[in-house]
Amino acid sequence: MSESKERSYSRRRRGGRLFRCQCCGQEQPFCWSCPCGFQICDRCFVENKWGISNGPTWICPDCGRIRMM
Repeated sequence: MSESKERSYSRRRRGGRLFRCQCCGQEQPFCWSCPCGFQICDRCFVENKWGISNGPTWICPDCGRIRMM
């Protein structure tokens, strides 16, 4: 079986790249991302949700864009 079929759909779709959280600095398989380049992992997002989210949206702390969850 080829390598692309062994990986999950989302990893094939993203090309297998990892994200780097700008809060904790660790590579993660998923991060909430903004077009400006800001990335935050789910663990850090939950810890900081009180300051960047108001429910169905979150606000990028770098550029101020409103992003959907």
